Amino acid sequence: MAARKIMILGAIGVGKTSLANRLAFGRFETSYKATIGVDIYTTNAALPGGKTMPLVLWDTDGDFGLSIFRTVYLKGASGALIVADVTRPASLDQMAALIAGFREALPGRPCAAVLNKSDLVAGESGEPGSGLPPDLLARARGADVVSLASARTGHGVTGLFAELATTIERRSL
Repeated sequence: MAARKIMILGAIGVGKTSLANRLAFGRFETSYKATIGVDIYTTNAALPGGKTMPLVLWDTDGDFGLSIFRTVYLKGASGALIVADVTRPASLDQMAALIAGFREALPGRPCAAVLNKSDLVAGESGEPGSGLPPDLLARARGADVVSLASARTGHGVTGLFAELATTIERRSL
């Protein structure tokens, strides 16, 4: 099966690189190194029936913002992971703008909205993300997949990439 290109988009510091590291290498780095331009990772996502889909993750610089849609970086992308930090409301607004921009630039390609750092907002139940305001997920509208995740703990990371890969396979992209 041919590898699929997945763009990882979002504001600076939302955890794009941490999500890519968690999926590709199964680890979380505590030292922060800003991405300059694009870093590329390869990994596999699980598909139903025990199959896997090779993925090439394009982890982008958060400084791109909406200008990413005027670059060649998107060429050949099968989908996108658009990341926000649940502890920073402004990153949710940028996520919504990136979802709309991706939809316009690559119609029909799936995108996943990922609310990262869910471990930082555990409610009384102790479940990751259970302390989030109920309207938070609504701000990710327009995405094919909306997930809570934590790159630090690994919660939800494998599943969100698997769901995105399944959508790509179903659409034959």
